[in-house]
Amino acid sequence: MPHPHQASIDLMKAVIHKLPGVFPFARHQEMEAAIAGFERDPNAKAEDIEAKLMEFGNEMWPYCEAYEAFYKIYGEAKERALMREKLSAAARQALDKFVAEGGNIESVRQGDKFEHFFNADIRAEIVDAEMAAHDGVHEEMEKLIAADKKGDFDALLADHRQKLAAITAKIAELENLGSRSEKWQAEIQDKVKMFRQGFAYIERAPTLADVAGEIQYYIDIMEA
Repeated sequence: MPHPHQASIDLMKAVIHKLPGVFPFARHQEMEAAIAGFERDPNAKAEDIEAKLMEFGNEMWPYCEAYEAFYKIYGEAKERALMREKLSAAARQALDKFVAEGGNIESVRQGDKFEHFFNADIRAEIVDAEMAAHDGVHEEMEKLIAADKKGDFDALLADHRQKLAAITAKIAELENLGSRSEKWQAEIQDKVKMFRQGFAYIERAPTLADVAGEIQYYIDIMEA
């Protein structure tokens, strides 16, 4: 018999699958164990699963964002170069146009933009080339993070932890604002939940400006 909250548990599995290899391995295992615990417990509550998911998001977001920033510096150009070596002239031209228009090499195989930008033959070429280039580039990045560029990654991680702290504090301001108005409290709480889930990437990750904008919006309508 499937778990009554299997969809939420599967979502948790998908979320931590996004963790980069530089995330602490022991903590990753603890997360896996927590998910397995929920899966074994048919009485597990939806709100507890949701709370754990948001807890995971707060831990993983700085690592994911720091790793993505590190990739932009040390991995993206190399991965693109390796991909281009494996592509036909037509596919290379299409890939260069994709990147020039804002496409992301790391996520080239994902999303509607990829599906609509390339024809079927070129898509197949690019998928094969990206898969061939991906593992080697990321293995090299992890070696850099463990050795010569550890300081660079640590600085990126510290920066994103500071950003997380600032955004989290601003979300708490928004949550407190809800207590000022019974009329808007439920709506504000929904916004708070959406922002917090963004750190687990099941919603768009919030920026400080996003949350500040919502605070000002509700202040304005409460005072109108």
